[in-house]
Amino acid sequence: AGKLADVVLGKDTLEGYVAGHPYFGATTGRVAGRISGAQFTLEGKTYPLEANNGPNCLHSGLKGYDKLVWAAETINDHGVDKLRLSITDPDGRNGFPGTVECTVTYALLDDNTLEIAYTASTDKTTPFNLTNHSYFNLKGSGKGDILGHEMQIFADSVATIDADATLQGRRDPVVAGFNDYREPVVLGSRELNINNADIHFFVDNGRTKLPKPAAAVHEPKSGRTIAGRTTEPGVQFYAGLFLSADGPEIGKGGVTYPAKGGFCLETQDYADSVNFPEMGGAILKPDEPFCSTTLYRFSAK
Repeated sequence: AGKLADVVLGKDTLEGYVAGHPYFGATTGRVAGRISGAQFTLEGKTYPLEANNGPNCLHSGLKGYDKLVWAAETINDHGVDKLRLSITDPDGRNGFPGTVECTVTYALLDDNTLEIAYTASTDKTTPFNLTNHSYFNLKGSGKGDILGHEMQIFADSVATIDADATLQGRRDPVVAGFNDYREPVVLGSRELNINNADIHFFVDNGRTKLPKPAAAVHEPKSGRTIAGRTTEPGVQFYAGLFLSADGPEIGKGGVTYPAKGGFCLETQDYADSVNFPEMGGAILKPDEPFCSTTLYRFSAK
């Protein structure tokens, strides 16, 4: 009906982001997700990390990529204006080996697709797993919870975790009526917890050269739909279970965001690949630059 809304949670100003937030719109890294036991061994050397999520290191610790102000520039790529963000992450920062050069490029395409393209290189082998942590609410930012949204995820297996959300190095089939989203599911029809609404799904066909379908979400009252495609082998679905858990989370326009006030579709690899190499390939090597693309296409029906 031509009714527009801001469907992404966030802050009104840069200062609001710098002051701290639950990863609103952020690129999370050097390793998005949880590294079990907050340590890893690579090429014979053990690297201790910051345990900031129970026994685990979440999103690389308290000073991950989400806490950095990236250098920004506009570029024109084949006639399309894009925003390119870049950082240099030095050797040893947050306990990780290797200096990483990283760029993230955003573009809004003619078919209402938000394109996010990642590139990175390193001078030493290092764990590496980037994603975008935007929270979406298709009713509009600050317009209540997401329980009326219909969620579909094109995956038949999930990464097994324990009570602390520690990755176990195991992949299990989805369970009908619980964490199976292969057909659209109204989120409010399930009791949402870390095992079905804060968990890594292994997307069909694994890592690909071209983006393939990962998830689709529809909000019936507004008619808005978002379809996610990615070259990554997985997606972490998070239903904002702990929004405002540490006190009121004030967002755009002074609105307080409730728990389950937004959902994330964090396209990525298996975060703890460095400890469980058989589970994924979240490792960056000097002779293998990283390149990844995620697309979020918006429409209405």
